[in-house]
Amino acid sequence: MPLLRFTDFEAYTDALAGVDGVMRVVGPGKGEWTLELLDAGDVVAMLGSDGAPVLYNGLNQQDRYLVYISLPGSDAAMQGQETSDEQFIWYPPGGEVHGYSRKSSRFIALSMDVAAVVQRAREVAGLFDHHVARVTPVNIGRVEVTEIITLVTRALTIDRDNPTLFEAPSVRRAFSGQIIHALLRCMVLDNPEAVQRQRGRPPVPRNEIMRRSLDHIHKSIRGEAVIGDLVLSAGTSQRSLNRAFDEVFGMGPQQYYMLERLHVIRKALREARPGDTVTSICSQFGVWDQGRFAGMYHRTFGLLPSVELAAALSR
Repeated sequence: MPLLRFTDFEAYTDALAGVDGVMRVVGPGKGEWTLELLDAGDVVAMLGSDGAPVLYNGLNQQDRYLVYISLPGSDAAMQGQETSDEQFIWYPPGGEVHGYSRKSSRFIALSMDVAAVVQRAREVAGLFDHHVARVTPVNIGRVEVTEIITLVTRALTIDRDNPTLFEAPSVRRAFSGQIIHALLRCMVLDNPEAVQRQRGRPPVPRNEIMRRSLDHIHKSIRGEAVIGDLVLSAGTSQRSLNRAFDEVFGMGPQQYYMLERLHVIRKALREARPGDTVTSICSQFGVWDQGRFAGMYHRTFGLLPSVELAAALSR
């Protein structure tokens, strides 16, 4: 969706997805009221810029979870706590959303489908229901929060340049799955006691580890799963998983996944049709950082993906 610009803060408030509330301007501002919105189905990502210092009072919708991230340079507080670029605020369905800013501020908000979040929290992340069902400030660190911010801003940029790209179910699944997984992973790291532990788990044979892992890797490449869930899918420890891949392929599971994804994307590039771009093809497989990917592609195959695509289209 193109960048939305508002001259009225009430229209700006009404455009926010997943939350119903009122905004009050508390002083003059020099900024613009702008909003970028990306609807990927299970996740709606928003990048907002308040045009003035405000206070906000609202309720998260009953069928959505909500995450609020205050961007660097902002001066805001949510739920009575100063925000920073080292945390995000997690809101359950129907949760009260209160906050204010002292100057024109910017934020990322992520509105997520309840069923998608609950399924992943229970079956994959192992989080107790009560942990994801309450307002929670997740103080995880600048590195982890920056990774989420980067993922969202890259996807917004790609959507702005190619508005039809996120109509593809595979692209929507890839983006939504990565976002939900990244947020739940941060919640686990911030509060390990919230995770259900399976004790006395019997050892899994190496062949079974590899069968489960390869199946999960291929699902991840197709956008049907998230690669970060590989250990849980394999049903073993990270150490056992690493050892199994090293014995079978001479490399770790993450390196194997990246190599396999490179080959899948190479096949897609070589079978490209008019209108396809490197960005549109890579996004189908959850690749948002084009620069880094191009370097990996060149080191592996000896040419850039743009050259591969041009050669395919010329044929």
